[in-house]
Amino acid sequence: MESLQHNIPNAQNKTKVHVSVTLAVAVSLVLIMAGIWNAYKTGLIAEENIKASLQLQRLSDSIRFHQESMSGAIEFALTTGESHWHTSYETSLLNLQDVMHATDMTLSNSIVNKIQLEQSKVIELERQIFSLVTDKKQDEAFSLFASDTYQEIKIEQEQYGLTLRATLDREAKDIIGTLKSRLDRTTIALAIQIVLIVAIWLYIITIVRRWQTHQSKHSDELTRLAHFDALTGIGNRTLFHLRLETAFQQSRRDGKAVALVLMDIDHFKDINDSLGHDTGDKLLIKVAEELQKTCRETDTVVRLGGDEFAIIATNIDKKRDSAILGNKILSIFEHPLSIQRHEIKTGTSIGLAFYPDDGDSAEELLRKADMALYEAKRHGRANFKFFDTAIEVAARNKAQMQADLQIALETGQFSIHYQPIIDIAENLVIGVESLLRWEHPEKGNISPVEFIPIAEESRFIVQIGEWVLRTACQQQVDWEEKGLASVNVAVNLSAVQFNERNILSQVESVMKETGIREDQLTIEITESTLMETEGDVIAKLHAMKSLGLKLAIDDFGTGYSSLAYLKRFPINHLKIDREFVKDLPENTQDIAIARSIIKMA
Repeated sequence: MESLQHNIPNAQNKTKVHVSVTLAVAVSLVLIMAGIWNAYKTGLIAEENIKASLQLQRLSDSIRFHQESMSGAIEFALTTGESHWHTSYETSLLNLQDVMHATDMTLSNSIVNKIQLEQSKVIELERQIFSLVTDKKQDEAFSLFASDTYQEIKIEQEQYGLTLRATLDREAKDIIGTLKSRLDRTTIALAIQIVLIVAIWLYIITIVRRWQTHQSKHSDELTRLAHFDALTGIGNRTLFHLRLETAFQQSRRDGKAVALVLMDIDHFKDINDSLGHDTGDKLLIKVAEELQKTCRETDTVVRLGGDEFAIIATNIDKKRDSAILGNKILSIFEHPLSIQRHEIKTGTSIGLAFYPDDGDSAEELLRKADMALYEAKRHGRANFKFFDTAIEVAARNKAQMQADLQIALETGQFSIHYQPIIDIAENLVIGVESLLRWEHPEKGNISPVEFIPIAEESRFIVQIGEWVLRTACQQQVDWEEKGLASVNVAVNLSAVQFNERNILSQVESVMKETGIREDQLTIEITESTLMETEGDVIAKLHAMKSLGLKLAIDDFGTGYSSLAYLKRFPINHLKIDREFVKDLPENTQDIAIARSIIKMA
């Protein structure tokens, strides 16, 4: 879930970056295309304007040339008296008229009409001059040429011509000026587009870099979540396997051992249930902090899960080095730990295994450290144990016995022996005690001392205990039906059975199904079971007593129950532990203890 919550924002950021980059690229392409189109249009306009400017310039030059040619023709005709200049004049005039027509089409100015009007007057006079030259009337031709009328009209024509050429030149310059303005605007637009494109790509680079930075941080966060415990901040199981493999490689290079220290908090479930999970979490955090303070910087401290921690210690020369670490860890729990105004007194059990002596893989080393941890618990907790082959053999035998117990229950290998309970004063058998026996088809008779603890640990004792209770009750009924003397049958309940929630309904059901009379059944519970039972043991005993059966405390004297507490139990019998009666009557101390217990009862 936490990984999913981290991935949602990352996907959103990725989408935002994708949209931003796509939009920026699209805008850049639009700007580039606009720039290309603007440059293309400017080029077309420039080409048209240049052509128009050149055309106007050519018209101006042509007007000047043809006017000069016409004037030259008249002057040569007057000077030489040759009439063929009239032809040259007429040719220039035709060309001039074509140019004037083209000019009239180009300019919107009415000056062309004025020039043509004045020019018609000049042409009329000039043709008269040519006619006089042709008629060899040179003097008259000169007189007309030099007359005030001709010169005034000629000067006025030339002025209009100059005005026309000036107009054409100005129009050409205006076209070039317009083109220059257009080019300037295009240049500015292209510069702005380039700046915008650069800004957009800088923005894209910034967005991408920011996203890459975020991705890097997100990747680091995912790595942290993948390799470190979210509650305590120390390494988790994934980091454990990585560091352990690294430690193995270092060990192979350096030739020094690697110690795997496996530990858990004693009775952590009880702390969680009684003080709450929040307090339990704070305790785990506190233990993680203390472990980090206790270990070397080169050691790796991880939380494997629940209240289980592991420490990978490298460069171990001797087991004594790891024993020092084990004692340091035990010292963490020597005094109560202050957690949320609670002073929690607990302990730890520690198992140690070594690479390469105890195992050459992470799985094998962890399994053997776990075996050593179980061995530490079996020896009373609050201590540490090194793995050795005897522990492995015992674990293998235990696993085999668990499998055999299941088979024994299914195939009827269990039996019950009934030990008589004798009233010495009356010399009568008043009851029997049900003793469970196991006849293994290959191993023969297996002592209850061997299989009962394993049956309790694996909880097979619940099924076995129900079978014993049912069989013993049915046997008592069968004896009565056969006419034998009515005797009370006693059945022992283990601590595991007694703590079962449905134990009362189970006992009541067996009594009803077998038909045993209530006063003919005694339930025996050891003193230590009563002391270790969870919840209100007195209420539970009273509820069981309400079924009409009898209650007895077995192995009395081995526990630590107070007399004030004991007298509140609805008990019918006390069975003194064998430790206090086996040496009677020789041992005077045992005599005194036995008498005290009898008087108290």
